[in-house]
Amino acid sequence: MKQYFLNNKNTKVRVCEWGRKENPTIICLHGLGSTNLSFLELGELLKDKYYIISIDLPGHGRTPAFENDEDYGIPNLIKWISEVIQLVEKNSFYILAHSWGGCIALYYAAQYPEKVKKILLLDGGYHIKQIQYDYFINIDKNQLDFKPNCSLEEEIKSYIADFDGYVFTNWNDFLEVERNNYLRWSKLLEQAAKDLMKEEEDGTIRFCASGDTARGAIKSMYNFPTDGIYPKVETPILLMQATIPASWNEIRTLLVEEFQKRTNSLVKRVEATHLMHWDNPFQIAEEIIEWMK
Repeated sequence: MKQYFLNNKNTKVRVCEWGRKENPTIICLHGLGSTNLSFLELGELLKDKYYIISIDLPGHGRTPAFENDEDYGIPNLIKWISEVIQLVEKNSFYILAHSWGGCIALYYAAQYPEKVKKILLLDGGYHIKQIQYDYFINIDKNQLDFKPNCSLEEEIKSYIADFDGYVFTNWNDFLEVERNNYLRWSKLLEQAAKDLMKEEEDGTIRFCASGDTARGAIKSMYNFPTDGIYPKVETPILLMQATIPASWNEIRTLLVEEFQKRTNSLVKRVEATHLMHWDNPFQIAEEIIEWMK
């Protein structure tokens, strides 16, 4: 594994890579709140077969945030990601994208179809904010094991509280909480989890992505829903759909059926949470090898 910074118009962008450049290239786009090391275990599993490039998106990891919410909007975000990709890969490539990264991947592929061979989405690209809000407004919330967001304002408020409130006095306390957040744990996951955080001068451990960044990204997903470009994406797509928790399955299935119908994509359901590449990296790696050949 190699980590380094690119200079994109005087802005430093942190990139992580695995494998040899002569192998087929996979560009990895992480989800909201994550970093390029979200793909650490997959990178280690696939480095002998692929050249894997994972990018810290704006406001994540060690890449500086955009100044304004509007900059996270799709027009500027796709311009930014295309400039970064041009610095690392001139030829066509595969895209592996999780969650919010899936939205970015679809918009990029619609705009630059000649660049993208295939896309593999890890439970991303199909979540349409307004449809989710309407769904949760109209169901019996007593049957849920979580408090749903029923409006853009609610979701932004929730994310700001989560991101800005994820603070610890030391690394041990942070890691103890993180171990209990996932279905499994490993040394590589510990490394990836620690990359989510930064240590302040007073020793406080704080989430790298801020509430401001979350607000910009969520507004972007709301204002630029991917269902508006489903017919424009000609790139072959494999969507891996999460099935845990079960309380999300009805709305997931409704959204995925529409996605599959309008993109002509292949869908596989995985016994995993939204963070499926942490839950079962070995199965996901096998799916990548099978799809990206």
